[in-house]
Amino acid sequence: MFTPGSELSPLALDAAMRGCLADSLAHIHSAAAEAMDVLDEAYVGCLSAINTHRVSPGLFGRYYDVVFALQQRRYGRAGELFQEITALAKEEPSFHSVRFDQEALGADKERYARLIGLESGTAAALTSPHRDAWLNFNANLAAAMQLIEEADPALAAELRGLVIQVVAVGSNSRNGGQGFSGASSLMLWGAVFLNAERHRSRLDMLGGLVHEVAHQILFGLSIDEPLAENPISERYGSPLRTDARPMDGIFHATFVCARIHYAYGRLRDATKSSLEDPERRLVEQRMAYYRQKFFDGLETVERFGRLSANGLRTMRAAAEYMQSVN
Repeated sequence: MFTPGSELSPLALDAAMRGCLADSLAHIHSAAAEAMDVLDEAYVGCLSAINTHRVSPGLFGRYYDVVFALQQRRYGRAGELFQEITALAKEEPSFHSVRFDQEALGADKERYARLIGLESGTAAALTSPHRDAWLNFNANLAAAMQLIEEADPALAAELRGLVIQVVAVGSNSRNGGQGFSGASSLMLWGAVFLNAERHRSRLDMLGGLVHEVAHQILFGLSIDEPLAENPISERYGSPLRTDARPMDGIFHATFVCARIHYAYGRLRDATKSSLEDPERRLVEQRMAYYRQKFFDGLETVERFGRLSANGLRTMRAAAEYMQSVN
């Protein structure tokens, strides 16, 4: 279940996530429709649409904002958001890039920053990229997708199947962007955020995409049960960060390392590839780096992790892959 095109189906993961969303919206409507003043039947078509086709990350974000508004007894605001969800559900989005600014995102600009910040604390780093960085970002995204299409069509299909918006953000002038490379959130299913200044080549872009999509995969796999059952208060050294992280974060980082190693390995081994010699050398270096980081993380997970059956199965599949390759 580790490699794209095997048991790991982006269509199934996305459908399961949308199914849970539709079920929760139906429950909210049955419990609070009168308080929210959304008694019309339009929501029935909304649920059908959500179950039928892909929906935007902004729709998922509005769902969580409905929940927050109801918790605060802001029923009028919850009703407004519910109506927005009903309208958005009619749209069927596909893979695309978007600049993190008001013109491109409208109300989602604030929503995205806030919800990403709730999970990762990086909201302050979400700024709009400069025009040249944005143009370069788009060129690198197209080139990265072409590269992976050449090397591994199944992985390319997975990226397109799990991502709807690749959101380009800029460097924060207060920290030079050093604290933020990329992010994703369960609350914004289908969106990945990449710092345009730190993804300046097609290899950087591919690594960033695969990194964030690995998180999306784990979000989808943990929809019914956690991967790691350690309490969040327990902290351990992370293979990819300098700060100590909960076991769930260590699990994610370790899996991410294996996934990036896999993607670069597919580039290295492709019989038909436009990789140039300097890029091949860089791919080898990065594979060695992520291999070491994976086994660093795996040691921590195996020593301290209290994994669910799902977590054990997922990490075992990643370890079997990493033990079978150079």
